[in-house]
Amino acid sequence: MTKGHSRAFLWAGLLIGFALSGFFDGILLHQILQWHHLLSLVPGAGGLGRQVLFDGLFHAAMYLVAAVGLWLLWHARREFALAGAGRQAFANALIGFGVWHILDGVLSHWVLGIHRIKLDSDNPLAWDLAWFVVFGVVPLVLG
Repeated sequence: MTKGHSRAFLWAGLLIGFALSGFFDGILLHQILQWHHLLSLVPGAGGLGRQVLFDGLFHAAMYLVAAVGLWLLWHARREFALAGAGRQAFANALIGFGVWHILDGVLSHWVLGIHRIKLDSDNPLAWDLAWFVVFGVVPLVLG
């Protein structure tokens, strides 16, 4: 916990960044680029309709995380009067953003194997690692 800031303030930024990262991944990779879906590599997960359903359920979960983060932010709103509060909130959001991509890379791509960043690539691991560093490690370190 940062000096002067409550746990609610800290967690608000982390959860909002985490949810924004999930939205970023889902909207860009699942919907716009259509490189993968949440359960692309799960045998028997169904056709495109079922894949999109699970993508939607994932987004609904991210909405719940964002709602909790926003509620915590509202609860800690008076702390924005403290010096450096905006910078601290942004740093916490960057950390949450990076944590989501690190967890997604480790769990979804490598441990569970439910999808990869770019399925039709000759080297999906290279895409996973690049995504992991650029959108996971870099924001985490910057935060």
